[in-house]
Amino acid sequence: PAARAQADNLDLSLPDLGNPSSQALPAGEAARIGQAMMREIRREVDGLDDPAVNAYIRDLGARITTATDTPAADYRLFVINDPRLHAFAMPGGFIGVHTGLISAARNESELGSVIAHELAHVTQRHIARRIAAAEQTSLRTAAMVLAGLVIGSQNPQAGAAAVTTGMASGIDSQLAYSRDHEREADRTGMRILTRANLEPMGMADFFEVLQADNRYRSRAPAFLSTHPLTRARIADVRSMARDLQPDSVFESPDFGYIRARVEVATADQPDAALEAFRARIESGDDSHPQRYGRAVALIADGQPAAATRRLEALLDDAGAHDLLYLALAEAALEADRTNAALGRIDDGLSLFPDSVGLRVTRVEALLQADRARDALAATRRLTHDQPDAPGIWALHARAASAASDPDESALAMAHHYAVQGDLRAGLSQLRRVSDISATAGQLSRADALRSRWEARLDSAG
Repeated sequence: PAARAQADNLDLSLPDLGNPSSQALPAGEAARIGQAMMREIRREVDGLDDPAVNAYIRDLGARITTATDTPAADYRLFVINDPRLHAFAMPGGFIGVHTGLISAARNESELGSVIAHELAHVTQRHIARRIAAAEQTSLRTAAMVLAGLVIGSQNPQAGAAAVTTGMASGIDSQLAYSRDHEREADRTGMRILTRANLEPMGMADFFEVLQADNRYRSRAPAFLSTHPLTRARIADVRSMARDLQPDSVFESPDFGYIRARVEVATADQPDAALEAFRARIESGDDSHPQRYGRAVALIADGQPAAATRRLEALLDDAGAHDLLYLALAEAALEADRTNAALGRIDDGLSLFPDSVGLRVTRVEALLQADRARDALAATRRLTHDQPDAPGIWALHARAASAASDPDESALAMAHHYAVQGDLRAGLSQLRRVSDISATAGQLSRADALRSRWEARLDSAG
């Protein structure tokens, strides 16, 4: 396409940073550091337990990663429940996105620009180069420091402890992004955005949001602490974006609804979110996402009947959308109307058969209806379609346990840990698979996973 050729041919006059693959850690070493970081982060940081939000971020990430120079690489995006404006990339392709970042973005291009920027740090192997530059530092120390810097943005005391545990003198400054790395990530990120048919100007616009947020805080947003931002850099990014135009810009209608779900999920109290949506609507912003957010807040506030009335009216006005059917099902479950919830879900899945939110909520409804075997069959299909989603593996483990299948539950939890980078915890779960009660198929799967994961650990040294 013309946009891809334009993005590839643009001369942005950056200094030559060399071939990323020749100046950094081997891929296996980077993966091992990423897995070590994920173990630290998983212990200290809370994820967001909303399957629709997590699926949306994975889907947006997949759309953007397809536009990179290494689309077949193994990237894993996950959401962290934290109000601060931050996203970060780690070795091995792990990318964390804060709920605060989703809430602060005004459109999908702005949110996508941060993901693209972080992907650029991965594709250009900036993080690996930072670690390789610390020649006197062990890989474990580097991993601990990087994890500590990430954790510290959520929990300063825990972050300080993680850094102190493994820090060599001066390593934190050695691991800071350089100005050239940031410029390269800006340039590469905007090329990725253009190829993904998102608006490259979204990066400059969102940098303005970050800059404005910084003016009203005594402490800079977490993103700016690791990605220093100046007015000159914003001007450079805006100038670059003017030279990049996608063939067309497509932004998913999901974004506004997802942003509303995040606002409700992260509110201190449901009535606070409800009041915020009500105030915006009464001041003139009665857009579909605002009306949706008000309905979701009503569910969280224990008012499912009122939520249902508003969602049905919104369905008439806005047209069919899987997240509307999802909220209708959630309202029915809140009212203990399990059959009604399953009916709403079936209606939604007849139109949106791939909706992860609807499929996960169907499992929850089946478990609530004591239909554990049906729930287990549903989670088997979900894990096949979403093999890199740790929450879905955990749900599969719950369904297996409810269906009195502890061996399948152990296998599911092994996957749950492994997809988050913790192969040792995964292997520990495999030891729960019983030679006596497990089926031949389960034993075969456990043996295959054990061999594969032990080989990966051995190759990483």
